[in-house]
Amino acid sequence: MKGLDGFLAAALLTSVLVATPAHTQEAGNTVSVSEINLTADTVSIGDLVDLSFVVDLPQGTILFVPDSLDTSNFESFEPVHWSIESQSDGGARLTVTYPLIAFQVGGIAVPEFPIFVARSSESVRADFSSEGDRVGSWTAFRGEPSATPSARLLMIPPQPLWVASVLEIEDASNGVQPRPVADVVGGARHWPATLLLVLFGALLTWIVFTSSRAAWISVRDRPLPPPDPRLAALAAFDALLAEGLHRQGDVRSFYTRASDITRRFVEVLDQRWGPAQTSTELMTDLERATERPDFTSIPQVDALTGVMGHAEEVKFGGDRPAADDAEREVSEVRSWIEGTPSP
Repeated sequence: MKGLDGFLAAALLTSVLVATPAHTQEAGNTVSVSEINLTADTVSIGDLVDLSFVVDLPQGTILFVPDSLDTSNFESFEPVHWSIESQSDGGARLTVTYPLIAFQVGGIAVPEFPIFVARSSESVRADFSSEGDRVGSWTAFRGEPSATPSARLLMIPPQPLWVASVLEIEDASNGVQPRPVADVVGGARHWPATLLLVLFGALLTWIVFTSSRAAWISVRDRPLPPPDPRLAALAAFDALLAEGLHRQGDVRSFYTRASDITRRFVEVLDQRWGPAQTSTELMTDLERATERPDFTSIPQVDALTGVMGHAEEVKFGGDRPAADDAEREVSEVRSWIEGTPSP
């Protein structure tokens, strides 16, 4: 599908998306996809067939679906359209339909493709939709998926389809086939020219093969770019909060891991900082560095140093704060990193 691969890569880099083939949770309610089907499982080449599915949206959510589905086997006959049935609980049932036209004979399939569900309030703020809409702009969402951090991914599974040939069985059994051009096959062939053609064809094939192999090796062996320290730290904090050690009675381990994640990020801000420093020394250097011109983009570090100092008391002392207080402090550190430009 045109542009979907690149968009998915961008979406996965800018937000943590939870994918599932049938349903997901949004604001405590279930978003489900059902009744996925084609209007026919066998069509003739050039015939129209509709792919449709039903999405149950809870109140306060909005749906994003691709405008069209195109592959080498078929293309969209019309843009996607949908109907909306309001529910008594404030939700809605959407029936989404893609009119398709097949061009490939034999067994093909409408491949799996993604749809997204997000909070309506985020979509309206990002100008992806208007108040009261149940389906947002796919083009706007695809251009900036990070504007709706609540977006969740649902996959529509592949749907098989058989496309029959326009030729009748009798025509095929009677040997319907194109005729060769006169004198291309037979004794009238110019053999010296034919041998030269085979020779140069083999030479061209060898050149293409060796060039392609060298290009593939250079692409395969190229060094990968280092991971973004800021995105790595944010992902590590999300995993730590999701694991919930502080709510399992292990507040000390919770603060220890949060402190380690913070140290790894702060250490890359200046090549002179490293693991040999204590957390207190590292925070002191960071406070002094904020006065330097090259650190003007770094947010205020007062709250950060306060949390890191408290983490030392929890790690090496007997302080054991409540789970809610621990989560609040670690969330403050995560927010500081989120607002800090990548080194």
